[in-house]
Amino acid sequence: MDSRILHYEFVTGESVNITVSAEIAEVIYDSRRMEHASNERSRYHTAFSLDSEDYEGTNLVSEKTPDDLMEELEDREHLLDCLAHLSENQRQRILMLAQGMSITEIARVQHADRTTVRESIQAARKKFKKYF
Repeated sequence: MDSRILHYEFVTGESVNITVSAEIAEVIYDSRRMEHASNERSRYHTAFSLDSEDYEGTNLVSEKTPDDLMEELEDREHLLDCLAHLSENQRQRILMLAQGMSITEIARVQHADRTTVRESIQAARKKFKKYF
């Protein structure tokens, strides 16, 4: 089975390498390309007035306090710690589930039995509850 390693780097500076099948990697790469193209089209075709208070007042000011930002950072670190307690298969399956894939789709992509995938995800959820 052809597989690829995807590298995710988080704001905290931590990074995670995840091994996925070539098919999943291609879907993720295509999704990233389409998102980037959409962002570029939106940026190119959207006009903003520098005199507009609506734009400057609502989008340029963050309503999050330093405490909120620190809490988000701590939550992310805790999430990464929880992910570290999962097996590689569980981590991949949870991430695919979080990306919107169904259990059936995950099973098909990983060439695994649907029941095995479901049980693996349930076990991962139990670990999450234990550590989170």
